[in-house]
Amino acid sequence: MLGGMESFFTFDRILATVAIVVGVVGIWRAEHLFKRLNKRADKMTENFLLSAIRIVVSYASFTKALQAVELPPTELPKDGAFALLTSFYFQQVLHSEKFKPEELNDLRKSTRHQVEIGARDYAEMLIKSGLGKLKDGVEFNPDLH
Repeated sequence: MLGGMESFFTFDRILATVAIVVGVVGIWRAEHLFKRLNKRADKMTENFLLSAIRIVVSYASFTKALQAVELPPTELPKDGAFALLTSFYFQQVLHSEKFKPEELNDLRKSTRHQVEIGARDYAEMLIKSGLGKLKDGVEFNPDLH
């Protein structure tokens, strides 16, 4: 009677059991990884919002400071100056771990130089297109390149 019965543990059943166990472990690992990913996304959102708050507070502070300070006409207007300061802030956040203070200062100078070149290029485009003309007493800096 025992000779005619098949064994309960056949290759197919063992293989199916292993597949189920691997599947359950895979689901558990995926759930664990998604929890970690959600935590990381929450931290990124928090960091983004903190940076946005710093920028908006900085803009309010900068605007308040300009109530008492007059910028020379050769400097950027308040919105342009704040945009430049914001780009400096982003550079500092982006490169603070990689750059020394001197390198950050060089990066700021380079960014300021890029703004000057871009401003000249935009002004030339506006003049060439006929949308505007160069103000009296203003000349392009020939040293910019």
